[in-house]
Amino acid sequence: WEQNACPGLTLESLLDRSEVVTVGIDGGGLDDLLGLAVLGRDKITQQWLLWVRAWAHPSVLARRKEIADRLVNFKEDGDLSLVEEIGEDVDEVADIVRRVHESGLLAEKGIGVDPVGIGSVIDALVACGISQDDIVGVSQGWRLAGAIKTTERKLAQSAIEHAGQPMMAWCVSN
Repeated sequence: WEQNACPGLTLESLLDRSEVVTVGIDGGGLDDLLGLAVLGRDKITQQWLLWVRAWAHPSVLARRKEIADRLVNFKEDGDLSLVEEIGEDVDEVADIVRRVHESGLLAEKGIGVDPVGIGSVIDALVACGISQDDIVGVSQGWRLAGAIKTTERKLAQSAIEHAGQPMMAWCVSN
């Protein structure tokens, strides 16, 4: 994972470099993270480009004390937002997805979501002009094995670059 880091990769540079982009959203409860991944394909090299962000309510720090310090560090890195009001998180997710959509790069049916407990995210996406036809439920658990193995091979081939975010390195090792 670490060898494929491209620390200067931002959402903006990913959009500039990509010919097509997909988005993945995984919603968590109040003791978990709401995660967003933007994956592009470089228009020249065809490499995958990955940028991620996460949100949590501050209550997660009390409920998950074993990872609270780590989450605070991710906030300081700028990769995790601790939102004061429930709903700020999904509004920020929807705003980023809207920016991706407005770039004209979003693949058809290019927004994959964990279908469990994601209703408020879908509502926010639709409210900002995203068609529900572009949102696809992605089964979790063993059904992700193909995508995981493909990503593993891309990493081994150095055919994926990511923003080198410590939060994602922790997620990958978790």
